[in-house]
Amino acid sequence: MLRLACFVLCTTTALAWGPHTEIAQAALDAMGPGDPLAKHLGADTKCLAQYVWMADWRQQLLVRADEVFYSDDVLIFPAAAKHFQHICPEVRQTYAPYFRRALQALRTESPRNAARWIGSLIHFTTDTGSPPHALGILGPTHSKMENWLDAKLIHIPGYKPQLLGMDDAAAEAGFIRRMEGLIEFSKQRAERCRADVDGDRRALVEPVVLESALETTRVTADLLHTLGVLAARSIGDASLSGQIIAPKTNHPTLSRLPVKIVLAGTTFSTLSEAGGSFAFHHLPAVEFRPVISTPGRVMELPPVKLAAGAAMRLDSLDISKDTAGNLIRNPAFQLRWVSAEGFDHWNRRKPPARLAGASPQIDWEGEWIPLVKGITYQLSAQWQDAAASGEDVQIFIRTKARPVYESPPGESAALTPGSPELRITGTAEVAWAQVIVRTRKSPETVIETIRFHSVP
Repeated sequence: MLRLACFVLCTTTALAWGPHTEIAQAALDAMGPGDPLAKHLGADTKCLAQYVWMADWRQQLLVRADEVFYSDDVLIFPAAAKHFQHICPEVRQTYAPYFRRALQALRTESPRNAARWIGSLIHFTTDTGSPPHALGILGPTHSKMENWLDAKLIHIPGYKPQLLGMDDAAAEAGFIRRMEGLIEFSKQRAERCRADVDGDRRALVEPVVLESALETTRVTADLLHTLGVLAARSIGDASLSGQIIAPKTNHPTLSRLPVKIVLAGTTFSTLSEAGGSFAFHHLPAVEFRPVISTPGRVMELPPVKLAAGAAMRLDSLDISKDTAGNLIRNPAFQLRWVSAEGFDHWNRRKPPARLAGASPQIDWEGEWIPLVKGITYQLSAQWQDAAASGEDVQIFIRTKARPVYESPPGESAALTPGSPELRITGTAEVAWAQVIVRTRKSPETVIETIRFHSVP
């Protein structure tokens, strides 16, 4: 069962290892407040017990009293340009890139942003320790095996977290070895209790699954302790900061969304603070190309060349009047920081129940946008190719009552060059909207920009 008292809007998945929060908290308890990671993150250390769910919140808007952000901003980046399965063998592909990215965030971003990235990493870590994830079991056996557990028993008193390596390369290799050991540990437990799971003998299963949960907690404590020790070893001594005055929208949630700042051609990115300020610390002395992304607008700033030890602050940038209330990020398909084959803030997927042909259609899925009950929203597009037909490209809206995978979506009629706009109104059943571009061509070749905004 998902435990998310802090987050108001979130999602779960069909295969959810129940005790993520308890494992993360028990690992933090073992480390203690004097651990280097706790000292580095400060008050944001406590967020890790919730951020550990990050990878299960993919493509979602997360909303708390003190923050609003899209989960994919701390899940998708150039070294991990897609969503990964959290089960062996694919989950193994996450260890190295997310370890490096979490360590980079600790060194270069704010404690809150670093905690978000660490949350992504420890989700893959804790999911791996689930016995059916380690053995690759699916179906009803999977769900029972990983959730037949009393999470209140997850504690490791007296455990001293281990340093996995003295430098970045050694620690990464040590982490991967630790994970391989965890896989073998939990595979053995899965094999040991599988017959009892299938026979519905829960009392015999729970102690075995608890063994995996406790070992996963020890691995998590080792990982977090190692990140904290290595965080102080910076990769440079330059810094880059600035202030962005973001668009003022009348949307009660998205008006709080931070601006995303990426340094094109690198894996560096960050999210602005509540007042629009942003900062990168401990950067190498090289030239960077900052690009900002916010609903309705992508803007590349002039390149900046950082000198060793320099603290460069960019001029304040006011883009508050440039987005016309558009709630879509990357609406002109111009930002390709994550991958040259894709578009930031859009997820590529084959259309449901369609077989790939010689020229298959692709769905480019936008981010889920919360709708306000009683408010009407309009979808419109400017077309690059006036001759484009409905066979070339269709733009439509998926809607849901709740932002969860299990919630069945509805679909609107299609927006085409001959049908220039579409309106929907927020209701209890139409509470979330996702703009979809279905096309055989690359969308930027037929669409100049897409706009989704509220109307009087």
